[in-house]
Amino acid sequence: MNLREKSIYTKNLTVSILTRHAVRLFNPDDKISKGSLEKIVELAQHAPSWVDSQPWKVYIATGNTLAAIKKRHAENVKNGVKANPDWPTTHREDWAKFPRENMLKHNEATAHFWENPELSDMTRQDLQTRLYDAPAICYLTIPKDSNQWSDYDLGAFGQTLMLAARGMGIDSMPAYEIVKFPESVKQIMNIPDSEWLAMGIALGYADMATRVNEYRAPRVPLDEMLKIKD
Repeated sequence: MNLREKSIYTKNLTVSILTRHAVRLFNPDDKISKGSLEKIVELAQHAPSWVDSQPWKVYIATGNTLAAIKKRHAENVKNGVKANPDWPTTHREDWAKFPRENMLKHNEATAHFWENPELSDMTRQDLQTRLYDAPAICYLTIPKDSNQWSDYDLGAFGQTLMLAARGMGIDSMPAYEIVKFPESVKQIMNIPDSEWLAMGIALGYADMATRVNEYRAPRVPLDEMLKIKD
């Protein structure tokens, strides 16, 4: 790779990083080809892991399979089925002080964003119940007997997957909502119970006809989270 190629590569990577964001409403009619989904996962496999353990597996739902998952998800929500994720959630008050303060800023920013009268015809809960109208959802798993290093590895894999997608012009949304009813998903997707259904990442193309996708989460100032000591 010559200097010009390196410059183009760096620019493209920077664009992917800066333009990736959580998309809350996809265009359900704008499908992703099987080839593109395979390419995204192939690229994500270059993520690092402890001793190249590569503990992850990926299950992707599209078409009729995803329609069945969305239907079951909506029924669970409507019937008041209690969420039972494989990885238990933690109340925000029980998080460490630094991330708790950041979540508070996010909550304030989103609350202000949703005051926009142009968003009065939708709610966050409705979008979540519809699984964001995504045309494809990736379910990421690791073995239940994994250690914490595999948790870290899966996070690296998930981010690499989303950046790979963004590099191909495809948007994403990692969300707890997608995995809060693991029994339903595992049944439909034939995921063995020996695997944690750790995270779900919705993929698709953002619906640009709505302003809901204009939200960008605030970032911690660099001097509050970075220390360089020479």
